[in-house]
Formats: sequence, structure tokens, C-alpha cells
Amino acid sequence: MQLPTSQKLSVSPDAFTKLVLFALIGLSVIIVTGGAVRLTGSGLGCPDWPTCQGQQYVAQLSFHPMIEFVNRVITIVMTAAVIISAGAAFLRKPFRKDLAWLSLGMIIGLIAQIILGGITVIEKLAPPYVMAHFLLSLIIVLDALVLYKRSVTSDKNPVSMVSKETIWLGKLMIANLAAVLIIGTAVTGSGPHSGSPISPRLPFPLRAVAQLHADGVLLLVGLTLASVFLLSATKAPEKVQQRGRTLLWVMAGQATLGYIQYFSKLPVLLVGFHIAGATLVWILMIWHYLGFFARPAEEKNAALIAGDDMKSNLAST
Repeated sequence: MQLPTSQKLSVSPDAFTKLVLFALIGLSVIIVTGGAVRLTGSGLGCPDWPTCQGQQYVAQLSFHPMIEFVNRVITIVMTAAVIISAGAAFLRKPFRKDLAWLSLGMIIGLIAQIILGGITVIEKLAPPYVMAHFLLSLIIVLDALVLYKRSVTSDKNPVSMVSKETIWLGKLMIANLAAVLIIGTAVTGSGPHSGSPISPRLPFPLRAVAQLHADGVLLLVGLTLASVFLLSATKAPEKVQQRGRTLLWVMAGQATLGYIQYFSKLPVLLVGFHIAGATLVWILMIWHYLGFFARPAEEKNAALIAGDDMKSNLAST
């Protein structure tokens, strides 16, 4: 018997979650590879867009063009993964509007990123565009994180697992981290690894903006430490407390790496690790905050839906 088209094209909740996870990992990897392009001064290795040079889409076999070209290939592959994930949201059974809207958010973010990437190349990797490129990537990762979290739970209203004070402190921590990341991009835009030697740096004294960045990091570590103590004092679930402790240790390591790279005159390799660390801290921070709330598991919700359908079918017979 031939199945209806809608059943042929349906996507299970488990398959959709795996697609979203793959897209999330890929979006995070792109941030790191993009940082490698900037740190090696390869941003103009492919001076044209969308071609690499003139009518050539494939870079020549030399260091800078190949670095930029490989980054573009990874970006194209992950763009395809995001598009597939977004399409799967509309084929998922049962269909959920919240997942569809979040999937569209990833698509809109990627379109904006592609446009901004082209402008960044045209503007010869001017620091403000490089900064915006990095920050937009973090916003897309945020969208993907929320989508992944929602994909494994139901669409019921969330239940708070922690105190109101903890939630407000969590919001303050995210705002603080966002400010730290913005200032961090300004540090990069004022220093030797802005992206292109032919583009002028930001008109900020490197020492002063780096000190401002460090002050923001110390405040963030302090807030995170306070959050860990508050979670313990209010007897929050152990999983929530564990995520808080993990975030604190990773953040402390990232702060230590930041000081080491600054006092060692910003070696490229350490700066690259710092970019990866910043991405990891952002992911752990958002995941930590999302863990403050709980919804019934998706599997339970699907079972309830299946049970209701069965009851309806029995009633109709």
C-alpha cells in the first residue's frame, strides 16, 4: 500500500533533535575557523565574493587563499545543515510552531551573516565589520541552543527549578558576558590581530580597552561564584548546581588564558584558544540559564499525544 506523501516526508522528533545538534556544533566550529582566518591574516586570501578570485571559485594552492577557502567550504556545508534542520522543523511529527519559528531564526541569521561576510570582504576586513561578524555568530548559536533545548522537551509552559533571585542573577550574568564579549572584540579590533594589515585599527588604546575587558571578566567570575553559592543555599537540583560549577571552572580557565595571552604579547595560537574558549563560555552560560526551567520530556508528550489519538480512534469506531 502506498503511503501518503505527508507520511513519507515526516521527520521524527529524535531525528530532528540530531539534525539540530549537528547544526549547533557546526555553527560553533565556524566561529573557531573564522577566528583562524583572521588570526592568520587570511581574510583577504579570497579577495572576491562569492568567488575566491576573479572567476575562480576554488582557491589557488597557497597558504592564505586556502585557509579562507576552507573556511568558506565549512560555512557552506553548515549552511546546508541549518537549512535542512529548518526544513525538518516543518516536516516534524508532531509539528510545533515554536520549533519552526526558532528554525527560521537560524535561517535569517545565516542570511544576515552571508550578507555581512560579503560586506566585510568588500570593506577589506575593517574591524567594526569583523566584530559584528563574530557577535552575530554568537546570536545564531544562541538561537540554535534554545532550539535544541526545546526539541527535547514539550511545548508546555516551563516550570522554574530555582529561586527568583537566581533567575535574575542569571540574566545579569548573561548581560555581563555579552558586554565582556563586545569589549573583547574591541580589544581585538585595537590590537595586532584585527584581520587585515591594510585596515586601520580601532582608535582605542590597547592597554586601556584590555583593562576594561579584564574588569568585566572579573565581575563576571564574581557573579558566577555568587550564583553557585546561591544555588547551593536554595537547594537547587544537583544537575543545575553541577552546570553552574562547570561554567565557573571553564570561565576561570578562560580568564587565566586571557591574562597569559596578554602578558605574552598576544601569540596567535593562544588568541585562537581564547576565541574557542569565549565560544564555549557563551554556550555553557546559555545552557546553564536554560536549565533553570523545566518542561515535560518530549517523549512523554509524544506518548500522551499518541494515547489521545488512540482514544479518538476507538471512540469513532
